Amino acid sequence: MNNTVLFSCGQDFAAGTLSNLVAAPAIGRGALVLADGCTEGEFVSPVIALDDFSTVVCSWNTDVPVGTHSEVLARAQDQDGQWSDWLSWGVWGPFVKRGSLNETDGGVASVETDTLTMKKEHVGKAVQVKCVLRREENAAAPVLRLLGVTTRLSKADRLVNQEPKVNIDNPAPGYCQNIRDPNIGFGMCSPTTATVQMNSMGADLLPEESAMACWDHTYEGHGNWAFTMAMAGSFGFETWLAFANADQLRAELLKGHPIGVNAAYSNTHERATERAPYVENTPGYTPGHLLTVRGLEVDSEGREWLLVNDSYGKPDSQTFRRYPMEQFIHAWSGLMYIVRPRLAGAGSGSPYRKAAKLVKTNFGDEFRLVVDGEELPLDPHFNGGRRCCTGIIAYTMDDAFNYATTANRPFHYTKATVNGNIFIPAKAMLSANPLGENAAIHVFIINDRGVTYTADLKLSDL
Repeated sequence: MNNTVLFSCGQDFAAGTLSNLVAAPAIGRGALVLADGCTEGEFVSPVIALDDFSTVVCSWNTDVPVGTHSEVLARAQDQDGQWSDWLSWGVWGPFVKRGSLNETDGGVASVETDTLTMKKEHVGKAVQVKCVLRREENAAAPVLRLLGVTTRLSKADRLVNQEPKVNIDNPAPGYCQNIRDPNIGFGMCSPTTATVQMNSMGADLLPEESAMACWDHTYEGHGNWAFTMAMAGSFGFETWLAFANADQLRAELLKGHPIGVNAAYSNTHERATERAPYVENTPGYTPGHLLTVRGLEVDSEGREWLLVNDSYGKPDSQTFRRYPMEQFIHAWSGLMYIVRPRLAGAGSGSPYRKAAKLVKTNFGDEFRLVVDGEELPLDPHFNGGRRCCTGIIAYTMDDAFNYATTANRPFHYTKATVNGNIFIPAKAMLSANPLGENAAIHVFIINDRGVTYTADLKLSDL
C-alpha cells in the first residue's frame, strides 16, 4: 500500500525545494534549520503520488524554541488533475498560542483541525506538503526534523490481517485519564496515550504536562492528532501518524515500542453500533478514543489478543487489558501514533520544568509562587474551566510506596485563588504524614505555554 510518506532525513529533504533553510546533519537523522539572519524559511516536498484517497492527515517534528513557531500546509490533487489551495494545519509551537483552523475551503478539498478531506466526487491522487519555520528577531533557529503525510485506508485494506500471530510485549506504564485533573480528564486520551509512549522510553512526564503542551486554542481541546505528535516530537522523539492495518501494527510492535491507536467501541452488545462495535474486556462505551497497544498475545486456543494500556480504565491498575484482535480490528480506525526513541541533537524546543518556590502568605493555606526570586502572582482564572483549560496546579505527597513513574503517584488538584496564590492545605497534610519531617509535597504549576514550575513544601517551610 502506498499511503504513508515521510521526509525524515537529509536525503529525503534534498528531494524537495528549500527557501532560507540549510542542512543540519548533526540533528536527528539530518534536519533542516532556518538560515542565519532569516526570519522565515520553508521546505516544499515534491509531488507525492498516492493510492486513491479521500482523507489526508499530516504530522511533523519541529524544534521551535521560544520566539519561534512552525506551520504545516498541504494541497491535494484530484482525478482530473485539479489542485486544491494550500491548506494550513495552523500555527504550532509549545511556547505560542497554538491553534488549528476552523474548516477552510480549498476548492477540491478542505481542512478542519487536523484532517484534509476531499470534496464529494473528487478522488485524491496526489499531495504536496510544506513546512514553514518562523522566528522573531534574536530568537534561536527553529528546526524541521520530520514531515509526514498519510491517507486513510479503505475498509478492505484496513481489515487485512494475514501475517503470522506473534507474542510480543513492550512494557509501558498505565495511566487512567479519569483520575487526572477534573477540568480535562474526560477529554485527554490523546496526550495521555502519547505520555504512556514517551514514558516507556525514558521520559517522566505527567499526562497534564503533555496535555497543556498540545492544547489547541482554536479547537479548544487536546484531541488534535497532529498537535499531539508534534508535542511528543518536541521532546526529541521521532513521531508521526500513519493509517495502517493489523499486519502493519504487528510490524511496528515488533520494532520494540508501544503504539497509540484510535478506536470507537462498546463494552456491551446493547450499546454497540456499527460505528462503535462490541469489544470484549473494554471498560465502557466511547464514540472516539486513543489508547496504547503495547503488545500481542496468542492464547492456547490460537486466539490473538492485543495487550493494551487503555486510559479509559480506572484506576491506573485497571488500564492494563486484553482485547481480542478479531473484534478490535473493526473498532479501530487504522490510525497509529508512532513514537520512537529520542534522536541525537533533537528537542531544542521542548517544554520544560523550572524550579520555583512557594512562600506562605497571610491568607490561611495560600502560597505565593516565586520564580528566580521574583513573586509571580497567578491570574485568578489561571486554571480556566472545563471547556477551556489554560493551566493546571497538581500536587502529590511523599509516601511509603514505590511507583513506576511520577505520574502513577496519587495526585490532588487545586486552583489559583482570588489573591493570585495557590491553595494547598499543606500543614494538615504533612502533619498527618507517617514519614514526618522527611515528607514533602511536590507541586506542579503547568501553563499552556510550555513551562511547568515545580516547588516542594515541607513542614519546616510552614
